[in-house]
Amino acid sequence: VGAAAATVVAQLCAGGFCTVKMWKNETLRFNRSHFEAERGSNWKLLALGVPLAAQNVIICVGGMSLQSIVNGFGTTFIAGYTATNKLYGLLEIAAVSYGFAVTTYTGQNYGAKEYGRIRSGTSWAVLLSVVTSAVIAAMMLIFGRDITMLFISADSAELELAAGETAYRYLCIMSSCLPVLYLLHAYRSALQGMGNVLIPMLSGGMELIMRVGFAFIAGGMAWQEGVFLAEVFAWTGAAVLLAVSYYISVIKLKKVAVT
Repeated sequence: VGAAAATVVAQLCAGGFCTVKMWKNETLRFNRSHFEAERGSNWKLLALGVPLAAQNVIICVGGMSLQSIVNGFGTTFIAGYTATNKLYGLLEIAAVSYGFAVTTYTGQNYGAKEYGRIRSGTSWAVLLSVVTSAVIAAMMLIFGRDITMLFISADSAELELAAGETAYRYLCIMSSCLPVLYLLHAYRSALQGMGNVLIPMLSGGMELIMRVGFAFIAGGMAWQEGVFLAEVFAWTGAAVLLAVSYYISVIKLKKVAVT
C-alpha cells in the first residue's frame, strides 16, 4: 500500500508542478477557444497518437508475457530478475531524454524542410547515444553488483547471494548491449519526428515477437541466460528495422531536396 501511495503522490506532485508552469506561460495556458472542435487537427493528432499508444501497449504485452516465463524459474531467479528490471529505468533514462530531444528537433526541421539538418542532428544524436550508453554500461559493469543488492532481500544470506548473482548476470548482459537500446530510441524518435508512426509501431511488434519467441525457447530449455538475451534480441530486431527505415526515409528526403 505504501509503494502504491508513494507512486500516486509522486505523480500528483509532478503533474501539479507541470500544470502550474503551464498556467504561468501564456502560450501554453488553456482557454475556452482551445476546446473548440477542429476536425482536421483532431484527426492528425489521432493519426499520430493512436499508433504510438498501440506501440507502447504491444511492448507492455511482451513484457508481461516474458514475466510469465520468468515465473517458472523459481523465486530466487525471480528476485534477481526483478532487481535488475528495477534498474532498467535508470539505464534507459538518458535514451528517453535524447529521444524527446530528437523528436522535437527532427519535427521542427522537417516542418521547415531543413532536411540536411535532420541528417546532421540525428547523426550527432546517434554518436551521443553510443558514447552515453558506453559510459553507463561501464559504470554498471563495475558497480552493478553492489547496486543490484540494494533491491534484494531474502530469508537467508545464501538465497540473497544467489538472487544477487542472477541479477548481476542479467545486468551484465543488458549493459553490454546497451548501445543497441540507445540506437533504437534515436532512430525511432527521428522517424516519429518526421511524422512516420507506422514503422515505430511495427518495431513494437518486432520487439514482442523477438522477446516472447526467444524467451519461450529459452524457457523450454531451462536456459536462464536465454531469458536475459530475449530482451537484447528484442532491442536488436527493433533497432535494425528502425535504422533501415530511417536511412530509407533520409534518402527519399535527399531526393526531394534535390528536385
